[in-house]
Amino acid sequence: MMNGRNMNAVAMVPLEGWKQPTYGVSLNRKGHEVSPEKYGIERATESVDAAAAAATEALHKRRREVEEDDVVGFVDDTSTLVKKLTEGDRKCDVISIIGMGGLGKTTLARKIYNNVGVKRHFECRAWVYVSQDFRIRELLLKILKEMQIREQWKILEDMGVDELKGKLFKCLLRKRYLIVMDDIWNTEVWDEVRSAFPDDLNGSRILITSRINEVASHASSAPPYFLPFLDKDESWELFSKKVFRGRTCPPELETLGRKIAEDCCGLPLSIVVLGGLLANRDKTSREWSKLIGHVNWYLTEANPICKDILALSYTNLPRRLQPCFLYFGVYPEDFEIPARQLIHLWTAEGFIQHTSNRSKEDVAEDYLGELIDRSLIQVSRRATDGGIKKCRIHDLLRDFCISESKEDKFLELLRAGNLSFPIKPRRLSFHGDGSFPVYNVLNFFDPPCARSLLFFGDAGDRDLNLFVKNFELIRVLNLECIVLHSIPKSIETMIHLRYLRIELSASASFFLDSLGNLRNLETLVMELGHVAFDCPVSSVNGIFMLQSLRNLYLEEFRLLPYHLDEVLWNLQVLSTSISWYVKEQAFTVALDKFPCVRELTIRFINKYGNVNFEESERAVELLERLHQLGCLQKLKMREFPILPSDLISFPLTITQLTLRNVGLAEGGGMTVLGKLPNLRILKIKSCAISNLHVFGDSFPRLEVLKLRRLDYFEEWKQEEGAMPCLRYLVISKCRKLTILPPELWSLTTLQKVEVSSPNPKLEKMLQKLQRTVSCKLVIGSSSI
Repeated sequence: MMNGRNMNAVAMVPLEGWKQPTYGVSLNRKGHEVSPEKYGIERATESVDAAAAAATEALHKRRREVEEDDVVGFVDDTSTLVKKLTEGDRKCDVISIIGMGGLGKTTLARKIYNNVGVKRHFECRAWVYVSQDFRIRELLLKILKEMQIREQWKILEDMGVDELKGKLFKCLLRKRYLIVMDDIWNTEVWDEVRSAFPDDLNGSRILITSRINEVASHASSAPPYFLPFLDKDESWELFSKKVFRGRTCPPELETLGRKIAEDCCGLPLSIVVLGGLLANRDKTSREWSKLIGHVNWYLTEANPICKDILALSYTNLPRRLQPCFLYFGVYPEDFEIPARQLIHLWTAEGFIQHTSNRSKEDVAEDYLGELIDRSLIQVSRRATDGGIKKCRIHDLLRDFCISESKEDKFLELLRAGNLSFPIKPRRLSFHGDGSFPVYNVLNFFDPPCARSLLFFGDAGDRDLNLFVKNFELIRVLNLECIVLHSIPKSIETMIHLRYLRIELSASASFFLDSLGNLRNLETLVMELGHVAFDCPVSSVNGIFMLQSLRNLYLEEFRLLPYHLDEVLWNLQVLSTSISWYVKEQAFTVALDKFPCVRELTIRFINKYGNVNFEESERAVELLERLHQLGCLQKLKMREFPILPSDLISFPLTITQLTLRNVGLAEGGGMTVLGKLPNLRILKIKSCAISNLHVFGDSFPRLEVLKLRRLDYFEEWKQEEGAMPCLRYLVISKCRKLTILPPELWSLTTLQKVEVSSPNPKLEKMLQKLQRTVSCKLVIGSSSI
């Protein structure tokens, strides 16, 4: 979520190439089709010193991480609302946060939702986004999913609305719960869901956010909480943070800056936009004086101001970022967007400029970081290494992307029940609910003009062998949430395809060799459901002949080819499962055929999908061949029978290692890992390890250590000098561990320690240490 008081619809002006804005002007008002060239997709013409670029990139990443924690105001608001939620009448009550767009209603609600006292007070919690186009059935499903009920998701999807209400009522019965319904636009929402919330007189609460006071009044007789505007000091604090990014404002600019911030009338949205605008302009009195008395002109020509502010941000984006930003319109509303998928799609579309020796994926990640820096995109979840795992675009910004894209023929969004049929679409994104079959929609289009087809939700048809007929020129085919019975034959003809995501049913007939015709394919994501080992599967050699392939995800795929003739020089990411239950198939995967792989995920399983402990010798032989991967940086190992103490063949290039359900030889396995000179992140989950002895020279660069669900882990010894760079430690559900080594607390780099579900003895020890240790110590956090 965005920082500061407003994280609703924040749009920041770009950091370079600023010109006087022209409001409401699209990229191409003449109706011409938008080509990548018109967006400035061209070869880079300047070379940058590699060391300086790396230092700058690291600085920007650190700054973004710091700014994620910057929140202006909300102290009193949070205290007041937390008290309303946790105290007062024991009757189930509705608390409402009301205010105009841009004030930060969602951010405040999220801050309250994650409040430690709130977490402890409520037995169960759920957060759902409602939006304007709410559907009661989808809303109920979201709440049930948040409740993490035990039933299979498929069973819930088959239920009717009344059944779902009954299920939710039963799930919440006799529990003190907190339900947050964010962004409600009409009174019908409450009328539809109110019967699903039981009142056991135990202090349960529903928290809603809305821009409309009528919504709050309809849901509860209690007066809503009207989110106030920022006062002058808060406005200046937020403005200066955005402009100077942690540095001090020069004295000669403070008076002008306070005046500019004051002219924003306490609306965080406006402050963030202007702060972003001035962050990269000359910070002089002459430049800032131009805005005095003209702030409203910069923000809006006429009410409502939101669209104008969005236009100001968009039209001043660097041209290379404009198509990347518009592309967010392909996703459904309130969709948590996986950053990796987005980057693969951008790359396939040709949006990413190639820069010297850097990979396209790294450049794309920088593009995403720039959009986040400009407050156009929100980070919803960060990875352990500080990177972006999932992101989100606010609905106002998304609507802007859709409207701009439609005018410029960049993108056409199709929704069930609200269909329009352009004659010559460039990109099609279909959001289905099962009510309208895909093939009925595609019959209205001119296939030769389409370059991308993306599907989200229920397509309304399970047999789609003919639906891509005549779409030979497309570069992107994303069939998300569509389970196919077989690979459509027409896919073979899509020789321009760069990105392909398909999901096949367990009973599907596979013709994987046909994919070998897709010579330009860069990313292949293939989910094969729970494939039975006796299912007829043809050779997959065709996949491993794709010379352009960069990213290969074979979900739940347990067979690899018997031999590989081609060397895949471009393959960067390989995620698959390896099964050794067929004797003749052992060791047929030649890892030297993937010499440039940077990320590798492998599983060593038997035909039942379990760890094959009887084949430990073969697992060792496989691991001994990892040294052939001289570019490997991230390695994930799952369901491996043993990691022997004498194994010395791990590539020294590894920076991130994840072990899940891996047999670690007593003490020795960790000794081997401790010798990896570049290892920065180590995650160990559900592994059989009873003790950890960290020698003085072990883990020289380790920064993050996560230990989760280690049921037998009870002893930790650490020598002086070990893990000298450790800054973040997570220990979760290691219930036999009763003490942490004193050497741990002497680490000067240690910033944060999180311990959840600890042994009572360890918890008591940590509570005593809380006041004495210099690092932040969090005990019992449910977020771990």
